[in-house]
Amino acid sequence: MKKNNPIIPNQGVCDPHIHIFNNKAYLYASHDLSSQNDTWLMEDWQIWSSSDLVEWRYESTIKPENTYIGKSNRCWATDAAEKNGKFYYYFSNANIDTGVAISDNPAYGFKDALGKPILSENLTPSKQYDPTVFIDDDSTPYIIWGLPDGNGYYISQLNDDMVSLAEPPKRILLDNGTAKDDKNFLHKKNSVYYLSWGSNYATSDNIYGPYTYRGTLGISEDHGSFFSWNGQDFYAFTIFDPTKYFRSTGICYIHYKNNGEMCADGLIAEYGVGIYDANWNKLNASWFMRGENICKKENIWGGFDVGNIKNNSLLYYPNIQNISGKQKIYFDVASENKTASYIEILNADNGQCIGKCEISPTSGYHHCGYEVFGCDINIPSNTDSLNIMLRFCGNGDELMRLHWFKFV
Repeated sequence: MKKNNPIIPNQGVCDPHIHIFNNKAYLYASHDLSSQNDTWLMEDWQIWSSSDLVEWRYESTIKPENTYIGKSNRCWATDAAEKNGKFYYYFSNANIDTGVAISDNPAYGFKDALGKPILSENLTPSKQYDPTVFIDDDSTPYIIWGLPDGNGYYISQLNDDMVSLAEPPKRILLDNGTAKDDKNFLHKKNSVYYLSWGSNYATSDNIYGPYTYRGTLGISEDHGSFFSWNGQDFYAFTIFDPTKYFRSTGICYIHYKNNGEMCADGLIAEYGVGIYDANWNKLNASWFMRGENICKKENIWGGFDVGNIKNNSLLYYPNIQNISGKQKIYFDVASENKTASYIEILNADNGQCIGKCEISPTSGYHHCGYEVFGCDINIPSNTDSLNIMLRFCGNGDELMRLHWFKFV
């Protein structure tokens, strides 16, 4: 079966920071020069885009000679942000300082905004590179950077112009000094701030900290970013493929436990998102690529279900391969609903219903009341792959929790 990781093979596209602008994913990346590298040689930065996280389109290259840096082979990590209809691109001059460029478009046209660094070399006791730009729920922008080798990460609020600091930098407080790497990223989920580096992360209820170390993501991949799109949560990360000095990018689903811990999906870290095989013994419901009127919930086994399912809730699973010849679909479900409900299996390309499965009430997810329900499906002939939409029908506040499904 074809794998979708790495998402852009053999191009040296790494250190991915992915953002969703205008309902499209934009990848802002470092760019390893050659598979023959015996050290990190990076002569420019690249921007790629995607409408589905599977097919990626090259958009543009940003060259250091078009900035205050001049020609360089140390174009290190970068990030981007949008504010007031403008797009801002923050780039590392090796581990020396950080610049900023501006454009009217998220994909191209970036011009050096200052002709000098926004984070100058001696700004803090740390190193002024590997920036992350985070815009909080109240639209306040921040920039985070630094090398935590005892000098730590630093943070400063940005002015609304996005090219100047609104306050003196503050060192981010981390409870046990666990961070030993650069490559920071900051995101927010359920009112909690997540500061990450490599595959490690810490959390806080205050953007400045103190942050409490929570552990690793369960996979050993490197510098990445977290983002949400179409009701799903994703982690983009660097893969040392094929070599340490010529890297690539992968994407997997990320899940959040009830206690706030993050879990990267290890199987999907290998295969990639937006791709499924009908011959697998099961497809986890939490692997959807678009969900409407639902949420992911931790189940009694420490895995994840799709819950909060209501009438007309939707789940989208594109590109299900090897589906030809399948005649039935089975769902592992727990339902505390008082009446029966239904799962309609739709051909997502034309909306045609190819099966309808009745779900009877069970003893409920609180009591390990998961049961398997099945129905016949009518797969169009000569169809080896299919985009599937699940539509839920019934009455009640939560019709069911869906654990997995499989084809037979």
